[in-house]
Amino acid sequence: MNPLRLRAFIAQVDTTAGPDGCWPWRGHTDDDGYGRFGKASEGAHRAAYELMVRPIPEGLHVDHLCHNRDETCAGGTTCRHRLCVNPTHLEAVTQRENVLRSPHTMPHHNATKTHCPQGHEYTAENTYSRRTAKGYARRECKACRRARVAAAA
Repeated sequence: MNPLRLRAFIAQVDTTAGPDGCWPWRGHTDDDGYGRFGKASEGAHRAAYELMVRPIPEGLHVDHLCHNRDETCAGGTTCRHRLCVNPTHLEAVTQRENVLRSPHTMPHHNATKTHCPQGHEYTAENTYSRRTAKGYARRECKACRRARVAAAA
């Protein structure tokens, strides 16, 4: 760890909320509401993780745990958690895990559904799982599929 880089980073962080609170980034931000740090203008939350936790493994994203716990946050570009750089609020995860954790994403909402629109329960016995041409995971109710096939015949 470069102590000068760490000092330059900490100078742009508001730690007044204490060790358990969010530490908002006071430096430059991008159009998406994330803090930017250094000459390479990397994500401030990613820099915080690498400076104070460990290098981010290849292919992983840094998730804001504080965002996932705050049900009052509306998300989007004004989300205050995007500025949080408290290393105890950050975790390196896959992009899939990051998207599924956020209560503000469609994949999260779809994953929490327990029944199809017609009220049939999504169980292993009543659910087809497949990938679309674009690679997205899709669930389909077997009871509804059988009814569609019967109606078409």
